[in-house]
Amino acid sequence: MVGYSEVIQTRAARIIFSIILMNANSMIHRNTMIQISGEMEQEIISIGQEIIEEARSKSFDNVTVNAAAPPAIIPGGFTAPANLGPDAGEFTRAEFDDFDDYDGYGCAENAPPITTTHGDFSICVSVFYVDYPGFNKINTQSTFKKIEIDIQSEFIRDGSEPRTYTLEFIRNYYAD
Repeated sequence: MVGYSEVIQTRAARIIFSIILMNANSMIHRNTMIQISGEMEQEIISIGQEIIEEARSKSFDNVTVNAAAPPAIIPGGFTAPANLGPDAGEFTRAEFDDFDDYDGYGCAENAPPITTTHGDFSICVSVFYVDYPGFNKINTQSTFKKIEIDIQSEFIRDGSEPRTYTLEFIRNYYAD
């Protein structure tokens, strides 16, 4: 009878040990996924911040590019809301010379993704005028423009769809 209880104890110990290993494996997997997700989110923020900083370094509007004096009419002399986006002959970010040239950048269905060591990221940039103090989108010129950058990665998902991260910045003509 002594030998039989030892067999039961050994099997019970194996079961307990297996449960502990499965929980440890699950915890390691969960922690790895959280770490990878955090690294991907850092990369997303880095991409968005790079575009925002690049856009901020440009002139506020096309009429202020290399201008010796401010526009005669502010804000009415700024680019019309329907005409925001790259000017004729501006096709790449390197050719953009004012803040609103980024409008529509990366939004085309066949636009190439931004590729980093963490994979491919699709982006879509919108630039539009906003009012003050609410910073709501408006369809008239203003001294405030807002840039919104939507970024996605196939590796960060909400269920079956890629999660969209939105980074935004509001620029004031007078703050330049």
